Amino acid sequence: MEYLEFFGIGVLGGIVAGFLGIGGGMLVLPILLYITNVEVKIATAISALQTFFAGSFGTLFNYLQKTINIRFGLIFGLTSAVSYFFGSYFTKYIPATAIKMVYICAAILSIGLFYIKRDSGRDIKESSIAVNLVPDKRCYFKVIPISLVAGFVFGLLGIGGGALYVPLLVFIFGFPLKIAIGTSLMIIFCSSIFGVIGKLMVVRFDFFLGLSVALGSIAGSRIGTYLNIKTKPKVIKITFIILLVITIIRVALDLFSSFTGRQLFF
Repeated sequence: MEYLEFFGIGVLGGIVAGFLGIGGGMLVLPILLYITNVEVKIATAISALQTFFAGSFGTLFNYLQKTINIRFGLIFGLTSAVSYFFGSYFTKYIPATAIKMVYICAAILSIGLFYIKRDSGRDIKESSIAVNLVPDKRCYFKVIPISLVAGFVFGLLGIGGGALYVPLLVFIFGFPLKIAIGTSLMIIFCSSIFGVIGKLMVVRFDFFLGLSVALGSIAGSRIGTYLNIKTKPKVIKITFIILLVITIIRVALDLFSSFTGRQLFF
């Protein structure tokens, strides 16, 4: 029954990954913490494994749908992969409370990016143009620093970082939302390979429980990708923000309890 429970969590995370273009870790991590009650560092390791599987299959499905800019995916993904590994490896040196605080900051930043106003004239309206867009030198100066910092933070948390990459691709590079989602999954896939290696090196956990989550995410990501195709971008954006707000509140309540000794949530 325990493996079935973790498999179900993986399915849920995979649906979120395919639908919103995130690795699913932003949702899977708090679920593992507050429903299964696993220790926070173990939760980040299981989440990293789930992120890898969700990202890999989500990338495949989006590639078949022609919703990935492969050039941007490789630049972001390979750059962040290096720092993602170090973030995963240094998990053992970071207190659990600090990890939760980093999670809240990352989630708040992701929401904030959705409210940044940009010149709509710079947006790329056609998906076919966005998919084939070739990055120029200015893009590299934006992508590399962002990828290095984001990779370390998300490696620490064991999440893919799609909650940050999707709004970045939309508001900094002007990608249509669905192309941003597909490209984000490719970035997650590239970086999560090294993240899983880092977690396996420093965190001891039941690998088969993690595998149960990962296998569930395969089925879930296919469902999520299908829903993404059938759903209006505005609905995707609203869903994205609502899920992040809920998880921020839950983790914040947990941190409040840790600092004050007062239990506010089950």
